[in-house]
Amino acid sequence: MTARHRVLVVEDDVEFSLDLQQILKSLKCESVPVTNAEDAIRELKAKPFCLVLLDLQIKSEPNSNKAHLEHGKSLLRDIRQMYSEHNGVRFWLPVLVVSGYARERDIVLEVMRDNASNIIEKPDTKTISEAIRKAFAESGRDAHDQCENHRSGLRDNFSEKVVVTIPGDRDKQRIIVRLGSQPVKLTVSSLRILLHLILGYLQNRQVHKNELGANNEQGFKGISILRNELKQVLGEIDIVKNHYHGIYALITSVEIGEITFDKLFELGDHQISSLVVKLQQVSAPPAEKV
Repeated sequence: MTARHRVLVVEDDVEFSLDLQQILKSLKCESVPVTNAEDAIRELKAKPFCLVLLDLQIKSEPNSNKAHLEHGKSLLRDIRQMYSEHNGVRFWLPVLVVSGYARERDIVLEVMRDNASNIIEKPDTKTISEAIRKAFAESGRDAHDQCENHRSGLRDNFSEKVVVTIPGDRDKQRIIVRLGSQPVKLTVSSLRILLHLILGYLQNRQVHKNELGANNEQGFKGISILRNELKQVLGEIDIVKNHYHGIYALITSVEIGEITFDKLFELGDHQISSLVVKLQQVSAPPAEKV
């Protein structure tokens, strides 16, 4: 049997929830329906999902007396914290808001700012079906095999900690770096910048743009390019803090893992080799006293 996309349906209107489940069935998707934010979080922690359909006006927990818009909006923010992975254009886990408030401009702006993938008006089932297809395509998940081959953001909670390791493996002209369990491919120039930032982090100091190749008279785009490359995995999490006046540093929730120095030397890049020597010195354990 072909594996199917699993979709979390967060909707407290039982009849409309059944309508959504029928739409998903027609799209060969498995549905997991819940009616409140607490149950939604429990399901998200228990199993991986390929997409979320979210009503905004929901209850906070099963025994709550009244549904409220704020519960749905808060749940959206929680989901984006749990699933922060991004392919550079779209989040890997699409969250489609299906709401009767889809024509309310302020609400639309707020949920899109909180990184909803789309907002669709109830009860337009045709538009919902089309939006689901489009969301899978844009997030690179046309087939469920692509979901299974991709690690969910739940396994790496980057809002708490980002472990940076550098195995030094190459993929054509790019170098593989790992953020948590997930690989990201950096250009050589971005790797240089990252190594500078790691060195500064280990030396407990900030890094000036002059060290990164810029001069005092010009701006520096290298940090923006690095951020954009890291965004493929980190999504909206930014691990490079701008202290202004051309000064940068890695944020405190970064943890430096293993760096394979030998492979970095093999790249044959003079600047990288020089940085590796300094990193080895910083990383070396202190000599034992005789």
